Amino acid sequence: MALPLISSFKSKLANGGGAARPNLFKVSIKGSVKPDLSVPIIAELLVKGTSIPAGTIAAAPLTYGGRPIKYAGFRTYENWTTTIINDEDFAIRMKIQEWMRQISGQLDGGRDKTYGVYVNKAGSYNEGTGTVTQVNKNGSDGESYTINNIWPTSIAEMTVDWSTDGFMEYAVEWCFDTWKHN
Repeated sequence: MALPLISSFKSKLANGGGAARPNLFKVSIKGSVKPDLSVPIIAELLVKGTSIPAGTIAAAPLTYGGRPIKYAGFRTYENWTTTIINDEDFAIRMKIQEWMRQISGQLDGGRDKTYGVYVNKAGSYNEGTGTVTQVNKNGSDGESYTINNIWPTSIAEMTVDWSTDGFMEYAVEWCFDTWKHN
């Protein structure tokens, strides 16, 4: 079977709106309300990379007659990772570090009503939501995904080095419960 003409392929791609570009996206991260742990709106510009989360349905094998029979098990999710370009004020990193302190306690390990409790003063969990929005080539918002009940589980180091030219960046790994296509 012969391949279709390139012009036919390009025409169908152009008439169908084109292909989504992986470098056109924005990310919003909203933390618990009190205290406000939402990452500043500038993060939409400074999140250098992320992914639309994957989902896996694990197999739940049941052995019958010496053979494993696989049934659909539970849906599982790997952690979600964002790579963030550091701003000079460290505003985004400071919010994430404060969020982590709210969850795990003070830097010396101490815990009180503010630091190290699962439910904060406002009575809500120290969890938030993340949204990844694909941006169309014309600048309008395209498909979006909401990642529910996120909280930062790790924040990577930032290397400082005289021989490095570029911007400081770091990765943040987020645990979450579910995601949905909007």
